[in-house]
Amino acid sequence: MKPIKTDRKLWHRLEGYSFHERPLSHSLVDRLHEETGHSVDVCYILVEEYRRFMYLVGSTGETLAPSPIVDVVWQLHVADAKAYFEDFCPRVIGRTIHHPDDYPPFEDDPAYLRTLEYYAGEFGRPQVQFWPDPDLASVRISKVLFWGSGILAILLALLFNSILFAGFGVLLMLLTWFLNWKFSSLPLHASRKRGAT
Repeated sequence: MKPIKTDRKLWHRLEGYSFHERPLSHSLVDRLHEETGHSVDVCYILVEEYRRFMYLVGSTGETLAPSPIVDVVWQLHVADAKAYFEDFCPRVIGRTIHHPDDYPPFEDDPAYLRTLEYYAGEFGRPQVQFWPDPDLASVRISKVLFWGSGILAILLALLFNSILFAGFGVLLMLLTWFLNWKFSSLPLHASRKRGAT
């Protein structure tokens, strides 16, 4: 993380804001844990990602969009209207940031791409489990190619009676299954809507 932010005053106010104390009616981490079922450690990370997103929105003044999982945190914060609208926005951000009701999927949203660019400039490359790559089509194509290659290798193994082809095919299929399991267990999948103005 860069030691000096573009808007240092805003970042210091955000760092000093506790998402666990009054005026919040209930700790944002606890509410997120109850809502998503993620571990408390993951919830702390998600709240920090939300803090970074709010910094980007506050410092740029542009319309930005959070990732689906960061949007869950935002919705929970907005739901505590007194803490969000009467304390957090005026005291920390300096203006009210409304949560939009409807916006395009993040894969098609130019505001999400802008968010990723600003994020990289301020905090470094975002972690894919919290800020997914909007090019999901390439991920789907890669998955199909892996499965197809594995099945083809097994068919060649049967045709040529080769243990090498069989081992390669099984390895590809296991790797595809593992990656699918790994990414499906990430916080991204506890998502709702997203966006920011």
